[in-house]
Amino acid sequence: MKQQDLEILINKCRKNDHKAFRVIVESYQAMVFSLSFRLLCNEEEAKDTVQETFLKVWMNIEKYRTDTKFSTWIYTITTNLCLDKLKSARYTTTGSTQPEIAERLISPENIEQQLINSDLGKIIETLAGELSPKQRVVFTLHYLEEIDIGEIAVITGMTTDKIKSNLFLARKTIKEKLEKLETRYETSMNKCSSSR
Repeated sequence: MKQQDLEILINKCRKNDHKAFRVIVESYQAMVFSLSFRLLCNEEEAKDTVQETFLKVWMNIEKYRTDTKFSTWIYTITTNLCLDKLKSARYTTTGSTQPEIAERLISPENIEQQLINSDLGKIIETLAGELSPKQRVVFTLHYLEEIDIGEIAVITGMTTDKIKSNLFLARKTIKEKLEKLETRYETSMNKCSSSR
């Protein structure tokens, strides 16, 4: 969406124009859901976060400053909501645990097909779910949402040094977990070979 069109919609929203707001929601809801789902690893929680995000956008549209990219402002709201959920004692991912999901993705039965289909990305996304909340946020924003460090600083309020430190720790953790999964895979393949 062009900046000029966006500004017209924002001004209409500030005058209580629900149709203009619906256009904004339709334009940004996929982005908000993608980020929420990657951070929370839970579809229902992600859907709830989309609703909460746009409720906050609607209620705070007067506070939006046009010197900030609108997408950055929405990312900020979504990230803060997700961080609150991740830090909450009640928050747990439902269904399979993260290691179980990763092992299923990298199991001997489908490893070749998975790699052909480039599902290493899914494995990394799954493993990112095991990071600390701050590491998960910066890793997801930088590597999965492809946002640069300067914009992540605006979204999270962290310094660039803090972001780089969290990215380093996140990469290290994921690398170690991938190596463990690879070792498990090789061990199970060796067992299969020796049992033949």
